[in-house]
Amino acid sequence: MQGLRPSAGDWGAAGPWPGPDQEKLDRALVAGLLLETILDIPDLPDDDQARTGAVKARLKYNLATYLAGRVSLDHFRSLIHNLERWFPYYYPLVSPALAPKGGKVEPAGACGLPELPAISSHGVLREQELEDWLAGGAREVLPQRPHRKLLPARLPEFFRRTQGGWFRIGDFQAHFGIDRKTAWEYLQKLRAVGLLEHNGQRSAAVRYCLADRFLLVRAGDLRQEIAGLLGDLPREVARRLADRLIATGGEAFWEDRGGEPAQPPEVRKALTSRLVAAGVLKLVMQAGRSRMVRLSPPWLQPG
Repeated sequence: MQGLRPSAGDWGAAGPWPGPDQEKLDRALVAGLLLETILDIPDLPDDDQARTGAVKARLKYNLATYLAGRVSLDHFRSLIHNLERWFPYYYPLVSPALAPKGGKVEPAGACGLPELPAISSHGVLREQELEDWLAGGAREVLPQRPHRKLLPARLPEFFRRTQGGWFRIGDFQAHFGIDRKTAWEYLQKLRAVGLLEHNGQRSAAVRYCLADRFLLVRAGDLRQEIAGLLGDLPREVARRLADRLIATGGEAFWEDRGGEPAQPPEVRKALTSRLVAAGVLKLVMQAGRSRMVRLSPPWLQPG
């Protein structure tokens, strides 16, 4: 757990404790430390109640370990007190994707691609834009001979499956049945000619996605906006939520399909309310306690 060990001066930067800025910093600390706590526990119990108790106990231990001597006693007591309020909210957001029962990672979809909900009926791609590019730009970097595995005609199928979300080199490699070195070389070529974007990370954290101009949603701007709005949540939660909204292709959807499937309804509703209030989502209709929403027009590509 190296990423969240604070230095002695970290807590004074946001202003005198316990102001609103300090509380936001505290919530971000607890949420991030919760994420690392879950990742650090090798074998979580299968029973839901036992698993939750084990994570909560370890989180308290980690708070005491890493904050000892770095915050005042009153500040530490306040953190432990607030943990009781924040844990029921943050734990369901983090635990389904990162700590499935038994501590084992559940398999992703075919070829390792993420399983995103099939919300959009018309897809997420600007098909004509992509088709025009494949008819021209692809010839500069992709093999054209019929026996080759990585043909331009096979690219749209891959991008329909990624639904505008991030993918790994291994996903690309598995889909086209090529070796890793070849996959890496072609991804660099496709990025150089503007088909792909890069997440700016290194090594195993590297991800790629289709460039915005080939998507119905302004994906890059939307990811940045959601990351800012949900800065108090673990980065992975905001990333997955952004990918799921991109996967709607701008179509309306019921809020219970807009978040992690394993999240409790109240968590999905809370996230939806935050995005509606910020203007990211627009309320389309309400039936009882269920709401249908869609991305607001500014987050869609023109035309």
